[in-house]
Amino acid sequence: MAHKHDHEDHHDHHHRHHSHGHGHDHEHDKASEMTFDQKMEKLLTHWIKHNRDHVQTYRSWAERAASENLTEISGLIEDAAAVSEKVDGMLENALERLRNMDKS
Repeated sequence: MAHKHDHEDHHDHHHRHHSHGHGHDHEHDKASEMTFDQKMEKLLTHWIKHNRDHVQTYRSWAERAASENLTEISGLIEDAAAVSEKVDGMLENALERLRNMDKS
């Protein structure tokens, strides 16, 4: 049973002010055939990409705030981007460890 999920609706609880402009096609029946490790790898990969998209958005808005002489606001948004990059590193580390477990 395939159907589309609108990403904007799926994440409406925390993304009310922007659109990601993409949807997700997937088979719900197929998901149950995945192992836990496969699900975890898929989630980690998705979270990394999603978080990187946010970092780009933060940096863009930090630049815009700076151009409007909102220096303090720009700096705080840039700090949020830096923290998000640290989160990326942690998620990438988790993904790498997961993939290395499969090899042993």
